[in-house]
Amino acid sequence: MTNHKNGDEILEYLAGDEGTKRLAYLREKAIRDEQAAIAGATRRGREEGIQTNKIETAKKMLAKNVDIDFISEITGLTKEEIENIKKICKNNNLNKSNL
Repeated sequence: MTNHKNGDEILEYLAGDEGTKRLAYLREKAIRDEQAAIAGATRRGREEGIQTNKIETAKKMLAKNVDIDFISEITGLTKEEIENIKKICKNNNLNKSNL
């Protein structure tokens, strides 16, 4: 019952002062905005991690001479994406051999 009374007192206090209500609103909005930003960053980070994992899996499969159609089926990457990964890996290997 104490929490209810305290809540009523706080509501009564906030309802009486426009400046205080505005500050409370802005604080709540800032908290919601921060939570939304964190959620968005977390989602983007997760998606980037998944994509990186797909690419690393494709690289390993290419190194084992696995068929590109099969790599595409397993990773969900397009054939074009896998071909680009193959070219990049080939160029990296050429650059390493020139060192």
